[in-house]
Amino acid sequence: MNKADEVILSIPSDVACKLWGVDKAPTNVMIHTDDGQIFNVWLTESKGNFFFFQGWSDATQHLRPSKGCLAVFNPLDCITFKVTYFLDGVSGSSFWTYLLRTSSHFYVIPEVIMPKTFNTSIDVISTIMIENKTFHIMIEMADGKFGFTVGIDVIVRLLQLEPGCFLIFTKYFGNYFNLKFFGKNDVEKNFFDVDVDVPSVAPIDALHEIYEEPHGPVHWFSRMAGTDFMLPDRVSEMAKLDLGLEI
Repeated sequence: MNKADEVILSIPSDVACKLWGVDKAPTNVMIHTDDGQIFNVWLTESKGNFFFFQGWSDATQHLRPSKGCLAVFNPLDCITFKVTYFLDGVSGSSFWTYLLRTSSHFYVIPEVIMPKTFNTSIDVISTIMIENKTFHIMIEMADGKFGFTVGIDVIVRLLQLEPGCFLIFTKYFGNYFNLKFFGKNDVEKNFFDVDVDVPSVAPIDALHEIYEEPHGPVHWFSRMAGTDFMLPDRVSEMAKLDLGLEI
């Protein structure tokens, strides 16, 4: 998200098509923020693409986006969006990070997400939900930080994800997390978007739990502040080196 995006913001074409079909967009939508503010935002169209226009600048002035922040838009219905704003990589009980290359499997969990009573003496297995599917991922400690490690590779293979996609983890209770993936087109990626085969790498255990959980629309989308790839401040130096970023 650059300065121009604070005035007029493009809506991914895949999202617009799923929400409204072709050339059927409404004239305006309602933007709800996490702190209860509501903004009436008008849409404009150019060369088949739709944009948040009049009223969107009021929303950005309220959110005060900074370089490296992330905004995720969840359509509540065809004319209402809930926007979640991530500051320093964290929003409430959720945090985001970039998908790393396969040579690195340590995804730092911010300290504010981990419970104060978390046992630091042993490694634990976390349960991660994607839609209604269950995965078991190791949580380990390195350099004084906790992170997800073994087991992420199973999810990456199943969803055919590439470096540059990013992940949003939401903590529920105990070691349970919900996970959403966003592709390079800024649109949420799910099991309906790919041909899911048997994983080519084994999971870290043989558990096959079934945990039903309501999930929202499949066409969330997001926008980053800044033109360069940015990692949350709390991501380890190892992860930054893996992406080839200066530290």
